[in-house]
Amino acid sequence: MGTRPDAPVLAAVNGTEASLRALDWAADEALMRGRSLRLVYAFDWPLYHRVPQSVPEFSAERLARDVVEEAAQRAEKRAPGLTTAAVYKVGDATPILLAESAEAELAVIGSRMQSRLGALIFGSTAMELAVAGRCPVVVVPDREPEPPVGRVVVGLDGSASARAAAAWAFAAAARREAALRAVIAHEPVSHRLMGRWEAPVRDGSEQAELEEAAREARRLLSESLAGLREHHPQVEVEESAVPGHPAQVLADASAHSDLLVVGSRGRGGFTGMLLGSVSQSALAHASVPVAIVPSDPH
Repeated sequence: MGTRPDAPVLAAVNGTEASLRALDWAADEALMRGRSLRLVYAFDWPLYHRVPQSVPEFSAERLARDVVEEAAQRAEKRAPGLTTAAVYKVGDATPILLAESAEAELAVIGSRMQSRLGALIFGSTAMELAVAGRCPVVVVPDREPEPPVGRVVVGLDGSASARAAAAWAFAAAARREAALRAVIAHEPVSHRLMGRWEAPVRDGSEQAELEEAAREARRLLSESLAGLREHHPQVEVEESAVPGHPAQVLADASAHSDLLVVGSRGRGGFTGMLLGSVSQSALAHASVPVAIVPSDPH
């Protein structure tokens, strides 16, 4: 991750409407952070290396140059005074952007249009950057942004990744002069053989399990926020321990916010997963930009 004072905000562009929405978000963020904005267009058309240079009125380089120049003009119009660098590189987009992310403070990329099911259809580049980016990655949904409401939501679960997400979310809320809602989901903690998949026993034990799960959730929530309030005393914090599946809880909580922040990996899921199932669900279903924060960007 770029930790230098001059590490830029990286925006992946390709001329599509989705990437232009992400570019707008990245320009605002770079200006807010006092950072420069680096625009990168990576392309590798199937026929690029086989199209003769003599084909009339065709130039891949000219087309790529037009994409980055138009993106730079849009960013400068969006955020006057912002220092912007725009480049295009021939090659597969994923390794190029992953290499660029190692020198960036933050990487921003757009998603595709929403499907009829309401879930975002992610291209492989956006997902792979979220999975393996060397810095925090923000995925911006391809939809008209709502007016700011002054609220950042962070999903927590007591993991090291969630702790990193909480620290990042506090800083994001402070920059925006926004409130921070810290959310943790909890489900009944069963000690029976089949756990939560077993049919509940209607003998009062179900309520006891719910109360136990809620207490444990509140404890993990407090641990995740410990010490962070002191660093950002100006940030108003709301702590919410909500019953339900984490993916659904976060989707509901983020509906009325400006930004959802999650860690790259949580306590659940399969050992070795690079991006936790809840984080993947947040990317697919959130209606606002989602920041994926790794606990160890290296």
